[in-house]
Amino acid sequence: IMNRLNYLTSESEELIPDIIVELRSTLKSGGIKVLEISGRIKTPFSIWKKMQRSNVSMDQLSDIMAFRILVDNKSQCYQSLGLIHASYPSVMGRFKDYISTQKRNGYQSIHTGVIGPFKQKIEIQIRTLEMHSIAEAGIAAHWAYKTGFKEKTNYNYNWVKDLVSILDQEHSPEDFLEN
Repeated sequence: IMNRLNYLTSESEELIPDIIVELRSTLKSGGIKVLEISGRIKTPFSIWKKMQRSNVSMDQLSDIMAFRILVDNKSQCYQSLGLIHASYPSVMGRFKDYISTQKRNGYQSIHTGVIGPFKQKIEIQIRTLEMHSIAEAGIAAHWAYKTGFKEKTNYNYNWVKDLVSILDQEHSPEDFLEN
C-alpha cells in the first residue's frame, strides 16, 4: 500500500490540480457555477481497512483518489452529475444518491465513481455549501450556517467526523463499539 501510494503521491502533486482544472472546465462548459473543487488521496490506514472490510485488492478500490465539488443548489448537483457521467465512463456500482435519500444523520451528497481525467479511477462527491456544512461539522454547524451565528472559538469537530465515518463504514454495533 505504501509503495503504491508513494508512486501515486509523486504523480499526484501535479495530477490532482490537473484533474481539478479539467473537472472545473467540464462543469463550466455545461453552465455550472462551481464554488469549489478539492481533491485528496486516501490515507494508507483507511485504504488497508477498506481492503480488509471489502476483501479486495488495492487496484479494485475506486476511491483512492477523491474529489469534492461544491455548487450553488440541489439542481446543479444533479446537472453536474449528468455532465460528469456524459464526459467520463462511470464505474459500475459506485453511485450513491444521498440527496434524494439522505442519511439518518442528515448527510446529503451525491457520490459517483468514474474513470476521470487522465484515465484515473476517481470518486467524486457533489454537494451544496449547505450540505457541506452538515457533512463537515454536523447539524449544529448547519444551524450556525443558516442563522449566520459566528463563534469566536474555533472548535475542532474532527472527533465527530471520525465517529460518523465509523458509523458509515461498520456493519454491526460490535464493530462500532470496538472502534
